[in-house]
Amino acid sequence: MKYLPVSLLLLSCLHADWTADIFKKSTELYDETREKTIQIYKDTLETKPLSHEELRKERLEKAWDNVVDELQEGIHYIDELKTAPDSSWIGRDKEEIQEDIDRLFDKIIEGLVGGDLTVYKSQMQKFRKEIDENKAKILTYREKKIGAPDSSKLYTTKEEYDEKIRDIKNENKILENEMRIIKESLRQSFADIGVELSIGQIDVLLTRVDGDDIIQISLVMDTLKNITQQILYLMRESNEELRQAKKYYGMHQVLLELVVYIQQKYIDKTNSIYLPKINRVILEAQEMISQTKRLKANEEDDKRISVYAHNIEAQEWTLKVAKRYREDLIRSRDKMIEAQKVAMANLKVSKNTYETVSLTADLYTLISESQEMFLEVSKIQVPDIVPFENIQIQQKYKELTDKIE
Repeated sequence: MKYLPVSLLLLSCLHADWTADIFKKSTELYDETREKTIQIYKDTLETKPLSHEELRKERLEKAWDNVVDELQEGIHYIDELKTAPDSSWIGRDKEEIQEDIDRLFDKIIEGLVGGDLTVYKSQMQKFRKEIDENKAKILTYREKKIGAPDSSKLYTTKEEYDEKIRDIKNENKILENEMRIIKESLRQSFADIGVELSIGQIDVLLTRVDGDDIIQISLVMDTLKNITQQILYLMRESNEELRQAKKYYGMHQVLLELVVYIQQKYIDKTNSIYLPKINRVILEAQEMISQTKRLKANEEDDKRISVYAHNIEAQEWTLKVAKRYREDLIRSRDKMIEAQKVAMANLKVSKNTYETVSLTADLYTLISESQEMFLEVSKIQVPDIVPFENIQIQQKYKELTDKIE
């Protein structure tokens, strides 16, 4: 019988101790990192964030400085548009000027609410991604737990996997609470323009493909209402000087043009992007159902027939929800068209008055009255949102949104 040299035995023991030591240290490092991560989330949660009122005040205070130059530039373009030819070989025609106006309006919109909307989107996306990643980790740990030992110095035990799962679930609770804070802030943003939505309705809005558009328009309307107040203040301070008053009224005209522009942008986007894409999804679902029904009709094996029947049921569910999604988009577009008619009617009378009025007080009164228009239009253009009846419909909406974005 041959015996292993003492040095080899010693090396083998040292290697085992070294492996165990490395594993122990990596486990400790994991636990330490996990604890620090959870503590960071807890600290974030316990740190008092700015209230909705404080955030809104900050946004409105910045809005004037962000767009005052663009509003004055808009007066120039609108005046130029009045006298420009429909087409021209030399000089600028209406189409070129309108393109400049559209670019300017996009810049103004970004200056008014771009940051707010980006924050809402990025935070929600970040939290959703982290929650999904954590759910995937939980699934992995559950699978690993099945073959894990009850006790071990080298390998993760069943109890340790349970602990990891509990930690991740606690982390997700914190993330979900952060999402609730964002939803409440959005709910308050709609309340600022006189539109009361429930958290359930906010959930629908955050799931739909046009949700960001509707949120953006609502934030713009709230900000424009505030800017109008600042224009009224400047008119009061102009000491009845008609030329100054007409300048401020011109800025107000730009705001009214901007309302019609952003509404039209939503209508065009719905007609040219969202509806064609959801129509394609519906057509594909109908074709898939027909194909599956043909396969089922030609199948003789009972088990395969049962699978086809189940597939048809799932495909018909997708078709049903997709049709509901399309109806929601159509209703929202039609409400926006209705709101735009009110905005355009006010714009027309405003233009006509601007050309004929000769008293500062008349211009002041007209701008004051437009405040009611902002509220009326804001309420009309927000769609009638039906909360999701169950998590399955919400999940299917998310899947459809991914397809039509």
